[in-house]
Amino acid sequence: MEKQFSADEVAILIRARKIIKEKGLPKDIDVSGICDAAGISRKTGYEWESKLGRSDERVSVLQRENDDLKRKHADLTALYKDVRFENEGRKAAWFIHGVDKLLAGKKNTTVVPKKPVR
Repeated sequence: MEKQFSADEVAILIRARKIIKEKGLPKDIDVSGICDAAGISRKTGYEWESKLGRSDERVSVLQRENDDLKRKHADLTALYKDVRFENEGRKAAWFIHGVDKLLAGKKNTTVVPKKPVR
């Protein structure tokens, strides 16, 4: 019988084993034993588990959104670097071919006469 676990489930199980070992509880402890060791009822234990499960889902959603944003940021950073490189090349070409001087000279020759103030 093959069992498939998600990465989150595997991480939770490993953390649970570490906690059980640190607290000195038996390896085959059940829910009632865990709740007794914590000094709570089984009902309270299941309520806590339910709340934690919902918060884990929110954390995983936020983690996915964070990963998506990081990927988009990396894509935009690469695009920015490409555009910046092209822009620097155009500036250098304009300088080499004197386009800046040509445009500056044209700006000065196209003076619009001002209308008289009444």
